[in-house]
Amino acid sequence: MFASSFLQAFVYISLAVAFAGTSALLVETYAPYAFHTGIPEIKAILGGYVFDAFLSPWTLLIKALGLALSVASGLSLGKEGPLVHVACCMAYLFSRMFEQFRHNEASKRRVLAAAAAAGVSVAFGSPLGGVLFGLEELDAFASETDVMWRGFVASAIAAVALQWVNPFGTAKLVLFQVGK
Repeated sequence: MFASSFLQAFVYISLAVAFAGTSALLVETYAPYAFHTGIPEIKAILGGYVFDAFLSPWTLLIKALGLALSVASGLSLGKEGPLVHVACCMAYLFSRMFEQFRHNEASKRRVLAAAAAAGVSVAFGSPLGGVLFGLEELDAFASETDVMWRGFVASAIAAVALQWVNPFGTAKLVLFQVGK
């Protein structure tokens, strides 16, 4: 009985260390910009700082893979920052496909602000939370109505997509829900 429990604990700890180590190695070796939470850098980009390597496809891939491995290892991680970073990376990649966004930094920043609001919406299962995050933290140079409108549309679409994906198998946006 004791040997079986010891073996199970050993396997669990070994897998946790392997997942966390693999995540750290991937980030350190291939995408050092995937190390950070992402929100301060996104705020800097929205303020006008050009930092394309932070939003590259390679950073997106390593960030998503590293985040999955880190969570699988049992590390206690916040999900708001990484999901904002992932959403902004995806929006940046999509915006490069369209000529109107490729050469217009102001339009690109507006798309990134909406993507950041959508990332918060997915993180907490709350579209209004994404809008409020957009008002509080992002796009300080745009008018409040522009931020609210773009953030609301992006957050609502993200919430519908999250509901459709149904990641917890409960048909709810969050794993734990207070109330009935």
